[in-house]
Amino acid sequence: MKFVVACLAVLMATGAWAQDAARGYFAGKTISILSPYEGAGSYPQIALALASHLPKYIPGKPAAIAQFMPGAGGMKMANYLYKLAPRDGTSIGVLFDGTASAQLLYAGQGVVEYRADAFTPLGTLTRGDQSVLIVRADSPIRTVEDAREREVIVGGAAAGAGNVVVPRGLNFLLGTKFRVLMGYPTMASILLAMEQREVDATVVNWSNLGQLKPDWISEGKIRVLAQVGGVRHRDLPDARLISELTDNPRDKAALTLISANSMSGKGIVAAPGVPPERAAVLRDALAAVMNDPDFALFLKSQKVDPEPQPPEFLADVIEKILRTDPEIVKLVREKIDAP
Repeated sequence: MKFVVACLAVLMATGAWAQDAARGYFAGKTISILSPYEGAGSYPQIALALASHLPKYIPGKPAAIAQFMPGAGGMKMANYLYKLAPRDGTSIGVLFDGTASAQLLYAGQGVVEYRADAFTPLGTLTRGDQSVLIVRADSPIRTVEDAREREVIVGGAAAGAGNVVVPRGLNFLLGTKFRVLMGYPTMASILLAMEQREVDATVVNWSNLGQLKPDWISEGKIRVLAQVGGVRHRDLPDARLISELTDNPRDKAALTLISANSMSGKGIVAAPGVPPERAAVLRDALAAVMNDPDFALFLKSQKVDPEPQPPEFLADVIEKILRTDPEIVKLVREKIDAP
């Protein structure tokens, strides 16, 4: 009995020492906050804001910098965070919204080198992050059904991005005629292409659109054809989800997978393998940031509705996406790269 008590005392002391060591670990360190995109969109701005606010709540007051790693629709940053970033808690990423679904849809193609469920979840800024399929208001296309009758040119980033996956998914499931032009480096460049009538449409995060082009919403310069996500956004109660565009169970399940991009909100993660005590320090710090009134004001300035969620929420969403029926994954994968 005395031996057991002694062992428990040692374990408790060891645990307390590890927690104290974790709290002191970040002193003198620099934390990198990685964004999968650059420019004026919400992702790089969130990375900049986290770099400004997060150190205040981490013991030791480390420095922090925002780093932008655009490429492959967000997968370049995810690959770096998984494979090359330090695993000591000094590398944090704002996951692109299709991180988990891209792992399923692009497996074996040489573009996904990460496991979404291996990252160290720290929390999310919102419960979900609705995207919308939009066209210019002067377009003759008024509904998704209209896109079955005539070609619609869609501006897209790269394989895995919602503005590529969604229109191509609608093509093979619903018979629409969206033609995706890929290669635009930022959402701002896609919206510029819409203004210049180079493309007719795109899929864009609703909050990002509100931040980049608020007049498009207030002055009715775009038309929302459908929403991409799990629930309708409160601003768009009459715009259907893409999963509501069919009653076919198989097609509905496939469209739900395609909609997975919008279900995890702005997920914040550290690299895989961060020691639990340091992960706990980072989670506490992020929770404090998300309760910081100044940070909440920043999110609202970016048209992001703050609805902080714990790390378990992000881990659960990623797990559910990765559990998608393999037959549905196969169906989508076989068709997703069709022009």
